[in-house]
Amino acid sequence: MALYVKAAEILEKAERKQGALKTLVYDSKFQNIKQLFALVCETQKFSSVLLDIIESTKLLKQTKLKLHLAKVLVYDLLMGQGLKCGGSFKSTMMKHRPRLQAELARMKVKRKVSRNEDLLPVEAQMPPGEQLPRYVRVNSLKTTVEDVVDYLKRDGYTYQGQASRLDDLTLKSKNFVKDMHLPELLVFSPKTDFHDHFLYKAGHIILQDKASCLPAHLLNPPSGSHVIDACAAPGNKTSHLAAIMKNKGRLFAFDLDAKRLATMSTLLLRAGVTCQQLANQDFLKVNPDSPQYKDVEYVLLDPSCSGSGSELFVRFYTRSGVCSLSLWSHM
Repeated sequence: MALYVKAAEILEKAERKQGALKTLVYDSKFQNIKQLFALVCETQKFSSVLLDIIESTKLLKQTKLKLHLAKVLVYDLLMGQGLKCGGSFKSTMMKHRPRLQAELARMKVKRKVSRNEDLLPVEAQMPPGEQLPRYVRVNSLKTTVEDVVDYLKRDGYTYQGQASRLDDLTLKSKNFVKDMHLPELLVFSPKTDFHDHFLYKAGHIILQDKASCLPAHLLNPPSGSHVIDACAAPGNKTSHLAAIMKNKGRLFAFDLDAKRLATMSTLLLRAGVTCQQLANQDFLKVNPDSPQYKDVEYVLLDPSCSGSGSELFVRFYTRSGVCSLSLWSHM
């Protein structure tokens, strides 16, 4: 039972952007990390299929289960190794198993497929050879790219220099390269895992996708700047801004979600960030004319998919003399 409750909790946090999926799993301190990670990843991969099954069978209404818990239970019942629990969860799901199985079969017939994987969206069916590489940002507040490269080479990794074309990012085993665009970004094979590595635990490296590194890189605030990170948690972009600023100046970081902000505080502490001023506050209610923001010349906004916050972002631009903007969204 604990496995499914924890998996549902992590899926919900990931959906709310409280952290990367793998980070949330490893930070959970769950006894069987591999089992939890496999369940969470597979449930997330089949999320759209599971949602269709749950909605078609009206499972939530009939069982009073929360959506994320229902997803992990339905996944393991229909597509996984079978439910690994007893008690009320198992009796509830077994009661509804015939209808759930019938709905999965109906979906396959309708789409003219025979495998569960064929129900996935095309983009989710990416062949193993086309998986995105693992990106790692070197935290310049604590170390240098050269020192990290040397450490990894002593740890058995093979450094192949700086990439010059996309083909250079097709990496195997323990080979790695420096990114062709961002000098502090190292690139590894897709399945490389650093969650238990000393460099990660010590805050010398940040596990951050390239797309997430681009906003701060493009904004590029100089040392000593006053900067606003409008929707900051869970904090990877904030720590990147601090590194670019060399921990000098003031970095105002806002987030409405208190739990996300707490996670962010821990991440920034591990990364050695000291120039931050965190605020558990709705950025939409910030006064652009407040004296404490009079020297702000840089604003980074990574809004939700709804785009909320964009209007106030423009107000900061027009009223406070902001000269550099980085508007980023995953819409």
